[in-house]
Amino acid sequence: MSDVKRRVELYSFYDRTGLEAHLARMAERGWLLEKIGQFFWTYRRIGPRKLTFSVCYFPTASQFDPGPSEGQQTFYDFCAHTGWTLAAAQAQMQVFYNERPHPVPIETDPAEEVDTIHRTMKRSFLPSQLMLLAVAVINAVQQAWRLRHNPIQELAEPACLLSALCWMILFVLIGAELAGYFRWHARAVKAAERGERYETRSRRKLQTAALVLINAGLVYFLASMFLSGNRMGITITLLMFLLYLPGAFLAFHGIKRFMKGLNATAGVSRAATLTGSFVLLCVLLGIIAAGTVFALNRGWLDGNQETYEYQGRAYTLTRDPLPLALDDLLEGDFSRYTRTWRGRQSFLLGLYQAHQWPIGPMEIFPERVYLDYEVVLVKVPALYGLCRETKLHERDDWGAGGPEDTWYGYAYAPVDPAPWGAEEAYRWTDGSGARGERENQFLLFYPDRVVEISLQWAQPPTQAQMALVGERLGRGGLP
Repeated sequence: MSDVKRRVELYSFYDRTGLEAHLARMAERGWLLEKIGQFFWTYRRIGPRKLTFSVCYFPTASQFDPGPSEGQQTFYDFCAHTGWTLAAAQAQMQVFYNERPHPVPIETDPAEEVDTIHRTMKRSFLPSQLMLLAVAVINAVQQAWRLRHNPIQELAEPACLLSALCWMILFVLIGAELAGYFRWHARAVKAAERGERYETRSRRKLQTAALVLINAGLVYFLASMFLSGNRMGITITLLMFLLYLPGAFLAFHGIKRFMKGLNATAGVSRAATLTGSFVLLCVLLGIIAAGTVFALNRGWLDGNQETYEYQGRAYTLTRDPLPLALDDLLEGDFSRYTRTWRGRQSFLLGLYQAHQWPIGPMEIFPERVYLDYEVVLVKVPALYGLCRETKLHERDDWGAGGPEDTWYGYAYAPVDPAPWGAEEAYRWTDGSGARGERENQFLLFYPDRVVEISLQWAQPPTQAQMALVGERLGRGGLP
């Protein structure tokens, strides 16, 4: 049986009332607080005891201090003289316990206690929380802008959904924490004027719910990534979670501990820690980027590949399986065509893109033809209208220039959906009977998906080709 217990304590920084009661309960169960860490609080086993705890704040203390300042040490000596033993300290928070039945409180003046807590909060907690709140607001505006301009990509990408969830939760938590603190402070000041101590409280249920949601979102993101088969995405995710994030934590705390060992002042230690962590993380990010590029150049992160040689030069082809390929639509030799399939999906949408292009010099391709298509799989019916409008109008700004603009005047024009087996069908055209009518680019709407396809060859698609597109992409399964 272990003599050490580590717990995540979801209490507000200023909630001395809740913390004191919680630590007293832990002592009655046989656990005494020993260390306050960045994420976990450490307890050691003791015989169950009835202890009184006091959470105090020392505004001028810092996590970068090499040790207790002279003022702190004097304060500790005073507390020890009155029977209070220091259990643990973290920056401005100091936790004491007393074994006497009814000890004299450390803080006896309610007004002075409220002032001390407020000065502590203004020095560290409030500035950081306000800064995080501002970042959360900026991020929310950016994500709203991206959602407005490219909703399909945002809703089909698990990483985007996880980011939106985390920033939304952070905004709610910080807003609730700040509102709760300022409400408490206003009431505590009035109570202190009457000589009374006003109790603090935490929003533990809200914090617990937030923690559960974030963990659920993280599990969903990791599961989606590893099941996607995207080698590059999986590799970057592993590097971030196994190398970058632990590196950030170790760099910050390692440099801070090293500076404390040198007995550097808090200001020097803070500057060295922040600067050193930034430099090390930039180096680490550079190593990850360089390694990813190195692996990409060697094809380690690509799918199935083949290589052929022509006139002494090697050409590499990707051989991803496609639900619909040029080989299905046209007669000819497409063995020297690369086939790429990229897919991403969330519980809301799936977004899949396919390309089949010739790779090699032009003289070995009598007629260079291309195939490109994108399938949006709508998993939540309520989002179908949004996807339909997005695809219909995503090129509206292409005609914003003058007559010299390549796409000036182009738009989607309705065509007969029956040959495609679709509910609606549109063709990318300028309606001139010249270039526009020869553009084999179509937008097709099926009950649960939207298909955008470009058949880049001279002849318009035949009835058989259109039917095959509907069968393979409009109703068929996707890899």
